[in-house]
This record gives sequence, structure tokens and C-alpha cells, in this order.
Amino acid sequence: MQPKVKLYTAGQYDPGDVLKMSVTVKPITGLLNEAGFDSERYFFSQGMVAKVFARSDIEVKKSGDAWRYRLFQQVAQQLRDDSLKGIILALSFANRNDLSEQQWRVLKESGLAHLIAISGLHIGIAYSFGFFLGIPVSRLGRRWLWTPVIFGGCSALAYAWLAGFSLPTQRAMLMLLIHIVFRLSHIRISLRERFLLTLSGMLTIHPFAGVSASFWMSFAAVFFVLYLVNQERDVLHRDRIGKLIRQMKGHLVLMIGMLPVSAYFLGGVSLIAPLYNLVFIPWFSVLVVPLLFIGLWVTSFGGSAILIWQAIHGLLEPVMWAASFAGPAWLFTPSHLIYRLTIATAVVLFWPILSSRSLGFFLVMMCGFSVGRDTTTDWQIDMLDVGHGLSILIGRNGHYILYDTGKSWPGGSIVESVVTPVLRQRGVRYLDGLILSHLDNDHAGGRFELEKIWHPQWKRASEFLPGYQPCAQGHSWQWQALTFDVLWPPKRVVKADNDASCTIRISDDAGHSVLLTGDIEKGSEWQMLQQDLPLGSDVVIVPHHGSYTSSSSLWVKRVGAELAIASLAGVNHWHLPNTGVVKRYQQNGTQWLDTATSGQVRIIISGKKREVNTMRSNAFSPWYRQTLRKQVEWRGYSR
Repeated sequence: MQPKVKLYTAGQYDPGDVLKMSVTVKPITGLLNEAGFDSERYFFSQGMVAKVFARSDIEVKKSGDAWRYRLFQQVAQQLRDDSLKGIILALSFANRNDLSEQQWRVLKESGLAHLIAISGLHIGIAYSFGFFLGIPVSRLGRRWLWTPVIFGGCSALAYAWLAGFSLPTQRAMLMLLIHIVFRLSHIRISLRERFLLTLSGMLTIHPFAGVSASFWMSFAAVFFVLYLVNQERDVLHRDRIGKLIRQMKGHLVLMIGMLPVSAYFLGGVSLIAPLYNLVFIPWFSVLVVPLLFIGLWVTSFGGSAILIWQAIHGLLEPVMWAASFAGPAWLFTPSHLIYRLTIATAVVLFWPILSSRSLGFFLVMMCGFSVGRDTTTDWQIDMLDVGHGLSILIGRNGHYILYDTGKSWPGGSIVESVVTPVLRQRGVRYLDGLILSHLDNDHAGGRFELEKIWHPQWKRASEFLPGYQPCAQGHSWQWQALTFDVLWPPKRVVKADNDASCTIRISDDAGHSVLLTGDIEKGSEWQMLQQDLPLGSDVVIVPHHGSYTSSSSLWVKRVGAELAIASLAGVNHWHLPNTGVVKRYQQNGTQWLDTATSGQVRIIISGKKREVNTMRSNAFSPWYRQTLRKQVEWRGYSR
């Protein structure tokens, strides 16, 4: 398989352009937490092995004149003022760049996102569209008998081409191709054999597609449909009522079967999705997609399809209106519930073929997930992998405090991409507290979003902020039998810079202690040493991401930590952590960890014991992560 790279340039270029430039090649390094978007897995599933950054003027050796792209531009121009432009372009070309975040969220929460992702349903509609166009021709004589099948295949192939032969369309086309070949060859194979041929064929063509969530969701849906067909192979439904019952049963089986799949890959389930799909799948199949084909056909011949796009807009409006009410019906599923949901689903679906012994086994497994060790004395510190920034989760007895939120950027934030998924996976409903070390974007950029979503019961900061309690020297409080002592700054400030970062020492009754430092620098460290503050701690969060501006020798020695953890981005342009700082800690007998190499770091403290786990040292960590990060795939390519 030809490796691909992700290209980053200042300008925009069209598909088909051939570019000449000098580049900087960097390994693919992404954030790795217990929940949230996994960019390394995504890039790997797409066959991308490196990031390429243009570092010189780009010479266009050949201008792209791709007919598909020209058609895309024509349709986009006709839709330039349409509020649903993003949905129509996604349905036409599998291009979601114009889809707003709100539209995507509404579609996801309603369980209708799959309707705008060109896949098996859409390729099937395209095949049916061409098949029916070929029926009149097939009546001209026996030599034209297979015209509907050929027309259908060509129609489906054309639609897959418009979608850029994305992985979902490739899966659908492969299954359709198997169907057509065996039908034209008069070879009969079972649905199960078609399913297995498609699965093995896709993994042969794209061996890395197996790490993609959409790959397994698609095949899971097909599996449950085939399971139903197999269960009812001897049942005939000749009357309309019988056919309707079978369709309803099929919809129910698919809904139940996909519950744990959705919970695992999407982090939640929509309770109203079955109803929406029951109504809107036929709506798309009979009205929206066929009309879309006509609009594309008219535009491809140079005509104006504005009236058709307006009609499609009118058909999509009630879909989006109904989907906008689905938010409250979306349930986030904590990780411990996913296993129980999977077992319950297996029992319900396979009840007819389960023996009493098998049923007992499933019940024992269900109970097993409900029984665990007593964790009432445990408390945890999680340094989340947020790149260059800081966000630390402190938890005990199912209650949580967040120290810093990480950064935000136009259209997103660490709160949205990391903190919220982690909290939802743990089943958290609200935060007990929020502490901001200081207001730099990489530490507090997501505070407004966090306050809106997680409603912290109390908030503290070293800077004067409305609704925030002071985080200044001398303040101390108890939370879940843990003691929080603020060591720095000496007093609340109007504008908190790095040296005014809220520095807190957390301790428990067993003598364990953790020092949270924010971005304090050597000046603050020196003043703390002069005041002879109780800095000694078992674990220290390395100040200022391991920069040379912090972690002075005397301060590191006074803290005397057994473990130092730094939050920083992989392959960053600040060249952090500073090698001298790392050496300073290690020479003092301190173990060094950082999120760039370890991902999320979790410390579990129970009684006299302290356990440290990292996401990248997990025994189940996929092999490809090190392959990407250590540049194994692209080192041999010099062009």
C-alpha cells in the first residue's frame, strides 16, 4: 500500500495539482488519553505515515483539472447562500468541510449522522436508481437482460467516485461487486459468505482499516442484518402485514445490536435514534438521494440545478428541525456500563439459541462487572495529555476537581476534545471544583466552556475573577479527606503571570503528597525557598512544562520528589523539556515522566501504596503507535 502524508501549507491547492517544494517531515504524534479523539489511530487508518510542512515557496508543476473537483465547484457555487450547503455537499461528494459544528452535533445526537456519510445505504440507493433506469432497456430482448444490473453497477460506481472512493464507499462497492459478479456468473453463495468475502477483501486492500471505528460499525450493522435474515430464512411473509412485521423486527434487531457498538465507539447512545431512522431512512432513500442524483446529473452537463437544490433544502429542513430536539435523548455511557450493555445485548439477541448454562455464564459475567475492590480509600491524580498546556484531574469517591483546563482555539478546546470525554466516560455529572493556576491560554483557555458544561460547585484562582475564591498563600481547605494548602502566590493579584501561578500541595492522612506548580519560574521558586515553605512532596508537577526558566537546582532538591511529571507536546518548537532540567531531576533521584512520551499519566494512591500508570505503557497499546512516532514507515522514502 502506497504511504500517504498529511500536508500543511499556507496556501490552498486543488485536487490534481502537482507541487514542488522543500518540506520538513515530522512524525505523527497525537494526544493519548483514556477517552477523546485519537489522531494517531485516525491517521494510521487512512494510511498516513507522517506530517509534512512546506518551508519554501511552492511551485505548481501541473494544475489540477479533475472533472470531479470542477463539478464540486459548480455545485458549491450554486449552493453558496444555502444554509444547508454543508449537508448537501457531504451527501454529494463526502466533503464535510462546510458542515457546521452545530449541524454535526445535531445529526450525531439524533443518530442520523450516518445518513450524510456516503456508505452502504447510499451506494445501495445509487444501484437501485441505475437498476430501475435499466429496466425499460432490458425489455428490448434477451441480450439486454442484464442491463439493469450493469446500469445499477455503473450508477453506484459513479457515486463512489464522486465520494472520492472513501473507505465506507469502498466497503459498499466491494460487497456490491461481489453480488454482481456472482449474479452474472450464475454462482450462488450465501449472504454469510458474501459478508466474509467483503470483510477479507477490505482488509486485504486496506489492512489498516481495521483500526477505524467506521469500519467495525459498518460491518456490525451488516452482521446484525444477516443474523436476522438467517433466523427467518424459513419464514415466509407473503402478505403486507407480515412484511411490515419483518421490517419492524429487523429495525428492532439492528437497533438493539448497535447499542453497545455505538456506546463503545461514539461514547453514548441515542434513545430516539430508532424512531428517527424509521422515518428518515425511507425519506432519504425515496426522496432526498434520488433528487440529489438528478441535480448532479443536470449540473454535470452544464445546466443549473438551483431549483433542485432548493427542493432538496426543503426536504432536509424537517429532518434538521426534528433532529434538533434529540439532545436530551443522547445518553453518554461510562466505560463500566458498556460491558454490561454488551452482555445484556448478547442475551437479548441470542436468547433463542442460548442454553441454560450459557445464560448462567452471561449472568455471572454481568455480576462480575458489578463487584470490584473497595475504592473508598483511593484517590487519583490524572495528568491529562493536552499537548502544550496543563489539565490535571483530582478524584476521590466519584468526585472530581480540575486544576487548569488546557488551551482553546477558534472552533475547539481541550475541554471539548479531552476533558469532557474523560469525565463522561467516568460517569461524572458535575465537577466539585475548578482551580486555575493562572490565565494563560494553555492553562485556562477552556474555562468558560468548562463552567458552562460541568458547573463546578466552587472555583479558585490567584487572579481576581468574578465568582472565584482566592487561591493565595495561607489559604487551606479540606475536600474528600484531602488537605489542600496554597503555597503561592503571597496574595491575590490583578493580573496573574507565570510567577503568580497558584501552587498547591495536596496531602492525605497516610502522608502522601502531590505538588501542583502551574508555570512558576525561578524567581517564585527562590522566594518560596526563602520563606522556608513546606515544599517536600512525593510527586511534583514540573513547573512551566520543563522549561529552563524553572526547576532550579536548590528548589528541585528541597522538593525531593520521587516522581516528576511534565505536561508538554511531542516534537514541539520550544524544544521542551529542557535536557538540563530533566537531568537535574534525575540526578536528584527523581523519576521523570512526561505526557509527550507517556500520554495520560495516572497516579492511584491507596493506603501506603502509590501506583503509576501511563497510557502508552498499557499492555494493550497498539504496535502502530511507536511505528508512527519513531518514523519507521517514512525513513526509507527520500523523494
